[in-house]
Amino acid sequence: MKIAPVYHPSRSKYLVFTLDFLVPFTLIATLLLCGWAALYSPIFHISRIICTLDYTECEGGDLLAELERVKGQNIFRFNPDIFAARLTSADFTIREAKVVRVLPSSLVLTLHSVYPVVALKVSTDTDWIVLDDKLRVIRTISTDPNVPTVIVPGPLTLVVGKPPQDSSIIHTLALARKLADELFSIKAVTLLDAETIQLTLEGNIRALLTPQKDELTQIRALQAVLSDATITTGVSVIDMRFARPVLR
Repeated sequence: MKIAPVYHPSRSKYLVFTLDFLVPFTLIATLLLCGWAALYSPIFHISRIICTLDYTECEGGDLLAELERVKGQNIFRFNPDIFAARLTSADFTIREAKVVRVLPSSLVLTLHSVYPVVALKVSTDTDWIVLDDKLRVIRTISTDPNVPTVIVPGPLTLVVGKPPQDSSIIHTLALARKLADELFSIKAVTLLDAETIQLTLEGNIRALLTPQKDELTQIRALQAVLSDATITTGVSVIDMRFARPVLR
């Protein structure tokens, strides 16, 4: 009795060639397409920036202009560390910057201002304008910043990130910092006019200085007066604008 041969179908050589070629080709093509999309597709161009400065929305012309320059860049090519270093450079009033990329096209910036060293206050306002060590405006706050404060009549036109334009205000701010080191009893510095600066001291004593005379000489003379309690008893005003202090 003859047994019929068993037929075993063989794999097509054409099919083997096609599968061996198609699988890696598809994989490579997919990777190339993804790479192209990541680098060139508008989907991954930065279009939205969420920025907070000291937990409030970012403001200031220079800072906002810097953020605008980032828009349109590829999010994968964008370097958060370099950008953070740029923001904390001497060109801005920022001491700390954290930049996070959020795919496909957003950035989240968390910024913290430099520490204030002096403040401005308009006599009729309740807010303080704090400035850095270069006398650049940092921001406006509603609580006492606990730094030397210059009170001015106002109104003021100030720009965040820029120092005041009025030279008399600049001069008085610098004086306030110096006075804070020399006179621990000082509470406020008020620019009454271009020729008169009023110091508010402890005990409701007011001292009057003039920028027309050497300030250090006036400060030293004022210290000498304040050091003698018998001289200042019953005195409310110490006028240092003359050759000799005038008490009244």
